[in-house]
Amino acid sequence: MGDDGLKSPVRGIRVLTEFLREIPVGFAQVMLQPSSFVGLAFIAAAYWNSWIIASVGVLGCAIGSLAARLLAVPPEQRRAGLFGFNGALVGLACAYFYPVTPLLCVVVAVGGAASTGIMHYMQTIGIRPLTFPFVVVTWIIFAVLTASGHGAIEADAATQTETIVVADALLRGVGQVLFQESVLTGLVFLVAIFVRKPIEGGYALFAVCLGLAAAVLFDFPVPATNLGLYGYNGVLCAVLFAGPRFRDFASAAAAIVLSIVVVRTFHVAGLPAFTFPFVLSSWIVLWTTTHWMRRSTSANRS
Repeated sequence: MGDDGLKSPVRGIRVLTEFLREIPVGFAQVMLQPSSFVGLAFIAAAYWNSWIIASVGVLGCAIGSLAARLLAVPPEQRRAGLFGFNGALVGLACAYFYPVTPLLCVVVAVGGAASTGIMHYMQTIGIRPLTFPFVVVTWIIFAVLTASGHGAIEADAATQTETIVVADALLRGVGQVLFQESVLTGLVFLVAIFVRKPIEGGYALFAVCLGLAAAVLFDFPVPATNLGLYGYNGVLCAVLFAGPRFRDFASAAAAIVLSIVVVRTFHVAGLPAFTFPFVLSSWIVLWTTTHWMRRSTSANRS
């Protein structure tokens, strides 16, 4: 009886500790980094930029992780942060574009849980979700809020210039993955990735440089360029395909270029892209490379 009474609070503390560890890893997984160190760096930098946006992001991440427990997701997947990052993005996006109110926090909680449900379903049918659960949930949230008369907040007026600022475009291109406009926050994100895996940091830097080059070459709007809006989807593509082989570089470059085209298409249409360009471009490249490898294997066997 005494032993059972002792085990219960110990087990509760262990469960709580595991749950709290899932939050920074979930934040890190936004950029495909299964690391609590990277996640803590991301959270700290996000709080420095805006504690309100960061707090709502943490809320979304926590709800997503909690929903994964209710769905009996395997513990190793929860510990890897795979069911926190979509919820984190839902929270960050909502807090970035809308005033934070108790009602918005409820919306984020529902959205974070829904993103986990979609993530779990996509895994069961064999589709790699990436950030698609966040995208579809946030599209729905924005559509409902717009229909109910709640308009999104405009971009920072300080960025409305007609001169490209290279440092802003590059570092915000990294920071915007987590809806962070601060140049310093973007720098912290990039350094954290470099420290964990230099090759992924190098690929991420290549992606924002390519986005900036495309913006200059094709005369994309300067305010959007300075906000890093043509770089952040490419960063995700770059990190996903980063590797030492030429095939890895070719896949990353193809996905980055595709993502830029999709981003620009969404901007021209006046629609929120979020990370859908990353998702679509990555799915296309993953399918193409898998299909090509299968054909090559079949040809070699014959």
